[in-house]
Amino acid sequence: MSKLNINKLILLGPSYKRTLVFNKGFNLIRGDRTSGKSLTLQLIDYCFGRSEHIRLKVHKELAKHCDEVFLEISIDDEVITLNRLLKKNKSKISIFFCEFDDIDGYIPKISDIKEVMQYIMRKLNINEYIRTKYKPHSKEQQLDTISFRDIFRYVYIKQHALGTNDFLDNKVTFKKNKNPYAFEMIFDLVEADKDQLSEQLIAAKNNIEMKKREITGLNSYLEDKEASEFVTLISQENQIKREIAVQKSKKTLVIQENNSHKSTENEMYIKLKNRLTTIANQIFDYKRQIKDIHLSIESKKFLLQEYEKEKSETEATLEMNYRLVVNNQRIECPLCHSTVQSHIHHESKPTEKILNKIHRETKNKAKLVQNLIKKDIDKIEKIDAQVASLSKEQAILDNAVGEFSKKTSVPYLSQLDSINSIINSYNREKEIIDECIRVHRKIEEKNKLIEELESEIENLEEDLNGLKASEDEKHKIFKLINEKYKDYMARLKYDTTHTYIDFKEYIPYHDGASVFEHESGGLLECMQISFVAAILSSKIKGYAAGHPGFLLLDSISKYLGTIRSEMDEEDRNRKGRINDPEVYEEIYKIFVELSEYFQLIVVDNTPPSMYISYSEYTFLSGEQGLIDLSVNELDET
Repeated sequence: MSKLNINKLILLGPSYKRTLVFNKGFNLIRGDRTSGKSLTLQLIDYCFGRSEHIRLKVHKELAKHCDEVFLEISIDDEVITLNRLLKKNKSKISIFFCEFDDIDGYIPKISDIKEVMQYIMRKLNINEYIRTKYKPHSKEQQLDTISFRDIFRYVYIKQHALGTNDFLDNKVTFKKNKNPYAFEMIFDLVEADKDQLSEQLIAAKNNIEMKKREITGLNSYLEDKEASEFVTLISQENQIKREIAVQKSKKTLVIQENNSHKSTENEMYIKLKNRLTTIANQIFDYKRQIKDIHLSIESKKFLLQEYEKEKSETEATLEMNYRLVVNNQRIECPLCHSTVQSHIHHESKPTEKILNKIHRETKNKAKLVQNLIKKDIDKIEKIDAQVASLSKEQAILDNAVGEFSKKTSVPYLSQLDSINSIINSYNREKEIIDECIRVHRKIEEKNKLIEELESEIENLEEDLNGLKASEDEKHKIFKLINEKYKDYMARLKYDTTHTYIDFKEYIPYHDGASVFEHESGGLLECMQISFVAAILSSKIKGYAAGHPGFLLLDSISKYLGTIRSEMDEEDRNRKGRINDPEVYEEIYKIFVELSEYFQLIVVDNTPPSMYISYSEYTFLSGEQGLIDLSVNELDET
């Protein structure tokens, strides 16, 4: 029974950083309109792979100060950090397998959104479900994937959805049609297809083999660097840090002793030497990049050979099983020379559909790897050109420094040069060690991924042995969540005679009408909160294993609360508004109860006064909203 928690949301730009820290229980974000409360939840949603980009033309302060956003999360006892850019490459998400504060020591895994969502589902022990559906206005069928994003609609209730008929994105047809299947995934009620499970099983096993090959390549890299012992590397890194600190102290002392002798000439000499040092470091970095790219190319060539081998083996299997017509052949007896008809059966062969799919995927992978190799070669050519340009500049400046030194008396600069040279040498050595440490961590990450894939294989094999949840189990689950749903609705002062969650549609009803049929905003909000609270509560009893175990709720007071003087005309006249403080307070009481087991992040303008103590953040309109320069963590003042 896995559970996900949000630890930190970090907004980052060239000169701005803000970290929002969340506890594992009830987190309340309150404040003025247009202060960034809802944007906070949108950014969390964005890191979890939402397809809609953040509207930077609307959120101008965010656009001005921030380029990327990080989300540190915990899944059970493991911490990972998701990173997504706001202005470019928005279809990619980087995964750091560590806390945010440690990301400099790790190599991120940069993936498409779909792959990241699959990774999160695997961490939560949820198998992705692929169903067949008809194409619009056609009798042709196509595959449709039910993913983490579909489950997430039961986690994040947006501002425009809470208290409206657009609950669970009901107004978007292709999302609406997926909701019943997402509900079944949450409660493990999916009737899986045998061929689909077999394909997933093959993909998981192939993925394990690929990761093992990658680990072999990384280990070879470490052996070449004589850096196979992680503990030794850490010890060497710490020793180098101490040596650099000693040299920096010496440098500071030399500068202090000679401050009175500083001249314009000395400053010019220092600038020239600093530029030469910068150039030397840049050339070193470029050469290291070229070496790493060459290593990557060799690894890809090895992978390409594996794909070619896999492709030829698949072609041979197809040729043997489906293109040679064995049934029409006659077999001759070697003793009596009589002939009999062949009766070779094909029931145990792998399906041709799966083999063809594997063959296509292998060809596509090989083509992708070839393109990546070409891109790597292009990168090397560009870097070589940059190295050549820097080398020319280096030669010119070397001559200039030589001439300058002949005419200028700078007695202490040679000491500084010597110290800088030692520091630079240590820094280059440290960079090599740091790179090897990052490779060690990448190997550890891939080994963890192999363990997760092996766990997924076990789950898939179990699913193949029992494809359908029993009707008795389904009735047992519905009995529990219906009781929870009715209990919550009763606490919110509603008659529960005809209140239930439909057994087939998986949506809440009250007084015989569904959550998509009622018009009162207050009633709809109460139904929706009772519904998601019932799902979450059932997780305490061992059900709803497919729910991540946290809730994001936006703008609770939109249809609930009392009429207050600071509310605008739109709030007072909002259709279906419940002006009952007891109902409003009861909802908060439910939140507090759930927060004993699960994380809740709730946005509200005017929460009941007795629950203001749960406020983690209060945003004000203007300069003290989400983007608040007075709390800039990069501000040196």
